Amino acid sequence: MNYRKPFFVLLAGVLLLSAAPGRSQTFENPSIQGSSSFAVITDSRTARECRPQMTAYKQTLEAEGLPVYIVSHDWTTPEQVRDVLRKLYAENALEGCVFIGDVPIAMITKAQHLTSAFKMDERDHPLHETSVPSDRFYDDFDLQFVPQGTPSQGLFHYYEMSPDSPQYISCDIYSGRIKAQKAYGDPYKQIARYLEKAVAEHRDATPFDQFVSYTGHGSYSNSLIAWRDEQQLLDEQFGNVFSRTHNAKFLRYSMQPFVKESLIREVRRDDVDMMVFHEHGMPHRQYLSGTPYVESAEDAAAEMQRSLRELARRPGSGRESAAKRAAEKGLDSTWYNRAEEPEMLRLDSIADLRTGIILEEVEAIAPNARFVVFDACYNGDYREDDFIAGHYIMAPGRCVTTFANSVNVLQDKSAFDLLGLLGEGLRIGAWAKNIHILESHVIGDPTYRFKAAHPELDINSMALKRNNGFWLGQLDNAIPDIQNLAMIRLWENDYPQLLAILLDKCSESPYSVVRYNAFRLLESLNGPEYKQALMLAAYDRFEFLRRIAVTRMGRIGDEAFISVLIDVYVRDRNAARIVFNISEAIRCFDKQQVEKAIETYFADKNFYHAREEKQELLDKLIERNELSPGESSTREILDPQGKPRWRQARISFLKNRPYHQHVTEYLTLLGDEQVPEILRVRMAEALAWFNLSVRRHEIADAGRKLLARGNCSPELAKEVQRMINRVESKK
Repeated sequence: MNYRKPFFVLLAGVLLLSAAPGRSQTFENPSIQGSSSFAVITDSRTARECRPQMTAYKQTLEAEGLPVYIVSHDWTTPEQVRDVLRKLYAENALEGCVFIGDVPIAMITKAQHLTSAFKMDERDHPLHETSVPSDRFYDDFDLQFVPQGTPSQGLFHYYEMSPDSPQYISCDIYSGRIKAQKAYGDPYKQIARYLEKAVAEHRDATPFDQFVSYTGHGSYSNSLIAWRDEQQLLDEQFGNVFSRTHNAKFLRYSMQPFVKESLIREVRRDDVDMMVFHEHGMPHRQYLSGTPYVESAEDAAAEMQRSLRELARRPGSGRESAAKRAAEKGLDSTWYNRAEEPEMLRLDSIADLRTGIILEEVEAIAPNARFVVFDACYNGDYREDDFIAGHYIMAPGRCVTTFANSVNVLQDKSAFDLLGLLGEGLRIGAWAKNIHILESHVIGDPTYRFKAAHPELDINSMALKRNNGFWLGQLDNAIPDIQNLAMIRLWENDYPQLLAILLDKCSESPYSVVRYNAFRLLESLNGPEYKQALMLAAYDRFEFLRRIAVTRMGRIGDEAFISVLIDVYVRDRNAARIVFNISEAIRCFDKQQVEKAIETYFADKNFYHAREEKQELLDKLIERNELSPGESSTREILDPQGKPRWRQARISFLKNRPYHQHVTEYLTLLGDEQVPEILRVRMAEALAWFNLSVRRHEIADAGRKLLARGNCSPELAKEVQRMINRVESKK
């Protein structure tokens, strides 16, 4: 963590700083003094074309007490931008920035562990697709990146994360990105209109008291238990703000056959402050609902016909697949043979549109919710000329800021961390800074804030404090998310007694949001206290915390967790997402140990269906040929006669399911100079994901011995070093 010196801003004026021979960066300095500052980073033409609007935006922020720099340049590399931000941070207490217009986009590889789910093979797919567009290049100064060697493509510049980089995200500043959308025409007119909208919303800030959340088809395994807890969290984070009727809504795909029309009505409401979409997504679409629930046999038949027609239209073997599925259900070709008729194409297209929102509809929707969170894949993919989050802020309406992901994202992650701080008036960027993953981004104005519920707190100044004494005094604050912010600041400062504090919060706090945050920070530190926290979390009343706990038990592989996983499986039988995660986790343990624990657990159980549940658990340990999934995968990985491509795929799968019980075999392969190098490189990459494993130190020791022995190619040496740093990361 970098620490900043006190500063006094330069007052109004324009300063030219040399950037390269024959070129210069233009700095417009703040017109006020302050304890922190903010930077608008833009290209020269956007600065020229949108000058009145940028000036108005700057004046608006300075009227709120935030000094603003406007820095324009014809940027040619991300390093130029990062150097400016570092300098402002060191000398002028920069707290955040926004990128407007043509600002370079850093495309990151070798950092998939900093994403929540993205694991595309970086060798077998084009670099543009396997790279994660991420502004962590700009807002986390400690992360280290190395140019890929691939030439830049327009705004896109390719980097890999250095093996010597810190292995966790801890942003120094916050950032946002405002990018014109191709479909909306003239980019400068768009940006000018957007800045006018942002200024108007700053001047008309509203309290955070109208909230809508939507959970789409396929989210959390469609678990009602998982969905229910969201309402509990809002009460914890906002007290009695949402106790009144209708000012908080929690909608779900199953409430109507097609919920799209209701969601459009909600997002267009003039009074909605924040709307959350838990959904599946792509840059061009929000997938809101799947096959609608039907009540009559006629409607069920119609849906089956539509589904088979859709399958039949798929390129290649679509008709054969439709025929096979129809035969499985005792149906003939009349159920899908009209798939290519114009009228069927028209009707099916209309039905498909009712299940999602596409780019072309956003302008007419004119979203009014001031802040929209897309808890979805790819809705924030600013590689694209047009993308959902960008359309929301550039469309007519009052939506000024969104929070979205540039690649795919995990379902089992929290979407509500520190949300209560928004109700206290924290700037959205400052909120996002504390919860970022590699793919998450503020699209729009990161300085937007709601009217503070307790303005006397001055939450934006408070959030910038670094003093341990101050934050120790906030650990029992009446506002749960201020307690959470206190723990995060102490974590950033490496406070020596933090582990005991976090464990106490895990066991004693009445707030689910506090227990989860303490658990999350303990995981990053991964000491003995984390095991104690896991034992508590597996039985927590907060479903999400139980869900994460059982998942992490599988990633750790401590045999003490086996009996807990079995017990929670039985107790939480109706929690679909927890049951699924336990089914995955128990495969990461030795089969004989799990079988023995299952037999012991059910020996004295006589509850209804006990025998069936016991057999169900046992069946999850077997893949084929009476082997466990771990045994089967490991046999294929080690088979010298196996196809190299298939062996590589099995090795890569270890990133998702770490078979701790087979680490010895994996390390043998890693060190075997007779094994094809690509397999050894892949194994080093996969073992880097064993960062929570009980055998992580064994992995690191083997890696050091391998490097000391020599005879490693540059690529293998680099991946082994990356593996060591990952599994031994202190955070």
